[in-house]
Order: sequence, then C-alpha cells, then structure tokens
Amino acid sequence: MNLLKLIEKGFVVFSLLFFTGAITVLLNGGTAPSGSQNDPISKVLLLGIQAVTVLLIVADYKRVGRTVLREKLLWVLVAIALFSTLWSDVPSTTLATSINFVRITLFGVYFAARYSLKEQLHLLTWVFGIGATLSLVFAIALPSYGVMGMGSISTAETVAHTGAWQGIYGHKNILARIMVLSAIAFFISANSKGKYRWLMWGGFILSIILVLGSTSKSALIILLTILILLPFYKALRWNYTLAVPFFIAAILIGAGVAMLLVDTAESILAVFGRDFTLTGRTDLWSAVLEKIGERPWLGYGYGGFWLGLNGNSIDVWHIVRWEPPHSHNGFLDLWLDLGLLGLSIFAFSFIAVYLRSIAWLRQNSNSEGLLPLAYLTFLLLANLTESSLLRHNFLWILYVSISLSTYKSHDYVVADVKKFLQQKVKKKSIKKITPRTQRRTV
Repeated sequence: MNLLKLIEKGFVVFSLLFFTGAITVLLNGGTAPSGSQNDPISKVLLLGIQAVTVLLIVADYKRVGRTVLREKLLWVLVAIALFSTLWSDVPSTTLATSINFVRITLFGVYFAARYSLKEQLHLLTWVFGIGATLSLVFAIALPSYGVMGMGSISTAETVAHTGAWQGIYGHKNILARIMVLSAIAFFISANSKGKYRWLMWGGFILSIILVLGSTSKSALIILLTILILLPFYKALRWNYTLAVPFFIAAILIGAGVAMLLVDTAESILAVFGRDFTLTGRTDLWSAVLEKIGERPWLGYGYGGFWLGLNGNSIDVWHIVRWEPPHSHNGFLDLWLDLGLLGLSIFAFSFIAVYLRSIAWLRQNSNSEGLLPLAYLTFLLLANLTESSLLRHNFLWILYVSISLSTYKSHDYVVADVKKFLQQKVKKKSIKKITPRTQRRTV
C-alpha cells in the first residue's frame, strides 16, 4: 500500500514538472515549442498523464465528486470556454484548446481531492527542487540549453536576451515565474515545524539565485512584494478589533508610498531598464483594447485570437510593428478569449477564493496557511505584465487546486463575520446602559 502511494506521488511530481513545460523543452533541445509543434513524445506523455488521471479519479470517484461540486464558478468558466467554439473564427482550434483546458482542470481537481494543502506544498517543493537543481546545472554546465542565445538556434528573441538564464524552461521569463513560486514554497516550508528546514532554506536561496540569473526585473519585484506582504497576511490571524485598524493604517501608508513612487516613477523605471511604455507593452495593450472593442462580450473564442498571421492577431502586429505572441497581460488575454462574460466569471471566482483563503489562514496557525494567499497574490501580479492566467497549464492547475482546497473555509467565513458583528452589537448595547438608567432600574 505504501509502495502504491509512493508511486502515485511520483506520478504527481512528474506530471506537475511536465505541466511546467520543462520536460517538453528538454525533449526539444532547449527550446519551447508552441501549439502543434510539440514533439510526439510530449504528446504521448500528455495523453498518458491524462489517462492515468482519469483512472485515479474513477478509483476515488466519491471524494472527487464531492470536490467537483464545491466551486461552481470554475465549471461555468470551463463551460464558456467550450461553448466559445460556437462563435470562434477557428472552431477546430478553439475546440481542441478547450478540451485540453478541461483535462488540465480535471488534474487540478484530482490534486485537490487527493491531497491536503500541506501535502500539496510538500509535493510542490519536490517539483520546484528538481526544476531548480536541473536549471542551475543546465545554466552552468550546458549553457547551449540553459542560457538564452547560446544554442544553435538563434531568433530575435534569444539574441535580445543573450546571457539570461532559462534553465530547463525554454525562456527566461518562464524560469523566473516558476522560481518565484519556488522561492515562496520553500520560504513557507522553511518557516514550518517540519524536518529538513535547512534543505528548505537551501531551496529558497537557490530559487533566488535563478531569479537573478534570469535577469527578470518583474519577477524580482513580484518576489520582493510577496515576501514583504507575508507578515501583513499573518496579521489577518489577529482579532478583528486589532486587524481592522492595522490594515487601515497599512493601506494609508501604502497609499502614501504609492504616491511617492508615482512622483519618482521615471527615475525608478530607469533603474530597472524600463520606460513609461513598459518596453512597448502600453502600445500593445492599446491595440489589444481596440480589438476587444470589436467583440467585447464573448470574445474571439478560447485560443482563437493569437494565431500569428492566420488570426486576428495580425491586426495587432501591424499596429505595434512587432510580433507579440500574447497581450503581455493575462486579464486582457482572458477578455480576448472569453469576452467580458468570461472575465467577470473569473473575477467573481478570484474574489471568492481570496476571501476563503483569508478564512483558511485564520483557521490554520501553521505556516502552510499562507500558501493560498501567497499564490493568489503571485497570480494577480504576474498577469499584469505577462500572460499566464489560462495560458500556462501549471499555474491554472494550482489555481484550481487552491480554489477547491480552501472551500471548507466557506462556512467559517460566514461564522466569523457573524461573530464579529454580534460582538459589536453587544458592545453597543452595553454602552447604552448609563449609570442613571441603572439607578432608575434599581
């Protein structure tokens, strides 16, 4: 029985590593293929992972069934993606992309149903540890694979980022995003009461080294922001009487800092090698918003916009005079794919999961309780300048898993708020009883 559990965990670690894109990149000689360019071995591995996932779901159908019914907004979003085939200009592409989206979502459901958040964090440290170690080895010992611009295949993209580490992920930005998550996971694990804390600190340091090696300024800012926010998130465990004034003060201080940053934005951006266009992103966003305006409500169909010369993306390319593969903003890409309808459903889902994550943190005094809020913060920040909301399988799996794993906190949210309101009402009623009214009563 223990051997079967160990094999199952090995399958999960391998699958998650595969969904990060690392294995596909290795099989393609250090490059990240797109769409139908994936090698045959990767396609076979994907089908194998999906087949095993279905078998595991069937074997534990009762638990999975209960998990599936928890978060209905997820399934509404999946349904919109499937139905978007009806209005897509490329229905075959949208249908294939949507079916894959369903499969990836099912793996997230299985992951949430089978393992607790603590167990998920443990498995994720294995995934990140393997990815970080191999990325360091490839960057130092095999730079033709692990460093951009050092391989036999040169493109404008690789030449522009020559010398930046990409590890086993095919692009420096993907390495940076994965290593930010890796640093967060190892940091949370290192602050827990478990064994091998020194190993967790080693993984945290290695992750930071790889983020620096990727030369991604955005990833570094996101990592520092989350590390700064973690103590504030811990304060959410306080009694509401203390927590509310604390967060009001924090918001006021944050607003003051934001105003200071706005006044000195030009100097700060220059330090990070950026300008007010965020390396051309603002021009791109303007062009994308024009295309959104043509189909604002339902979008162009899931995966039906960014198809190079064969899709509506060619209009954006003509405007910006370069060839972006996406909007460099996950929320704009979601709007393009599924319209305002899909974007609204995701927004409601995200807010609901965020509130449940706060409740989960208040219920769990251990460091693992920080994982949901930390990940949601990462997902929000990472999609402001990059597109990895529904486009990156691994990140969507984690969102599905956290969404379903924190659902037990739903009742706690309601009970906690009711308790707080009852305390307030009780205090007000006590204050109304003055000494004079007390004497009259006597």
